[in-house]
Amino acid sequence: MNNEIICYCSNTTRADIIKALDNGAKTLKDIQSTTGACTKGLCKEMNPKGLWCSKDIMQVIADYNDINKKKVYKKLNLTI
Repeated sequence: MNNEIICYCSNTTRADIIKALDNGAKTLKDIQSTTGACTKGLCKEMNPKGLWCSKDIMQVIADYNDINKKKVYKKLNLTI
């Protein structure tokens, strides 16, 4: 699943985005500057869904942050 291509025009995978997040990226703009995803303007044409990749990138960021939030809560024995 981490090898899933998120941005087809720059061939950026979910793993590439997660690596950028692990290295401190926090926003779509951070992901764009570190991975090149969502910068070439061809995703709508190249993506099999026929959509821009920004929504998918934002979902990866949201999932990543939720997973990390759950890890913190678990470590502190708190419930979400």
